[in-house]
Amino acid sequence: MATTSVAKANSDPELDAQRLRLEMRQIRRELGQEVEELVEQAERLMDWRYYVDRYPWATVGAAALLGYFIVPRRAVTLPTDEHTLSRLAERIPVMMQTPEPKRPGLLSSLMSSAGNMAWKAALAYATQHVGKVLGDKVAATQTQEAHHGQPTG
Repeated sequence: MATTSVAKANSDPELDAQRLRLEMRQIRRELGQEVEELVEQAERLMDWRYYVDRYPWATVGAAALLGYFIVPRRAVTLPTDEHTLSRLAERIPVMMQTPEPKRPGLLSSLMSSAGNMAWKAALAYATQHVGKVLGDKVAATQTQEAHHGQPTG
């Protein structure tokens, strides 16, 4: 350790900076070449011709498997004359199934509850308003009777 610190203390800072610049230039050059190689390799791996050239039998097998799943099956046609259809209808038991009623989901239940609460609030407001209007009319009628001294009715 002591020898390196003495050597560093005696070294020229300008020479060290120049040596460091040369090393950095070399690293940048090597890094650029490595990046170019990576890009070329990625392009090669993305090209389908690479796999056909490198793995011809596996490519043929993959294409056949893909074709098997893509091509639809041939439709089976049944005779549709009256006699055949009536015989077929006799063999199939007729069963009536009623669909199960759907239970409402959480959101539906919440919306229904909110709607009910809004309806009740609106009804209570309307009742209060009607009661107030009728109360005002009764009070006005009573006031008139008190001033005129005659009952109306």
